[in-house]
Amino acid sequence: MLYSKGEKLYIKSLFSYKDKFPLRCRSRVVYHIQCEACGPSAAYVGKTVNTLYERFYGSNGHLHPSTKSSALLEHLGKGVDPKCEFNPENIKILDTCRGDLQLRYAESIHLKHSKQTLNTQGRSIPLHIV
Repeated sequence: MLYSKGEKLYIKSLFSYKDKFPLRCRSRVVYHIQCEACGPSAAYVGKTVNTLYERFYGSNGHLHPSTKSSALLEHLGKGVDPKCEFNPENIKILDTCRGDLQLRYAESIHLKHSKQTLNTQGRSIPLHIV
């Protein structure tokens, strides 16, 4: 314990309790990723219950070579710009949820209000917002 002008100052108040979790290990999130070369004109909003690493590089992930249909791989395959790439380290976490239903609602809300262009779906779950 430290003292500062009559006040008690605890060492634990100077530090956070938990270490930050690496981005690739985050799960149950709604995320935004954009092409490094094309910028916001080629952006994608998605959700995952699994970790972000599994979502992008797992057996059916966005950037796994054996994936049959992925909006991100289709963008890379179009050959618009040879510098096109998606860097998973530049993902922005838009929302974090506890359950799948909350995650689907959060994704739908972000899809409705975002300017992304790579998603082919308009929503994850029907919204009745005026």
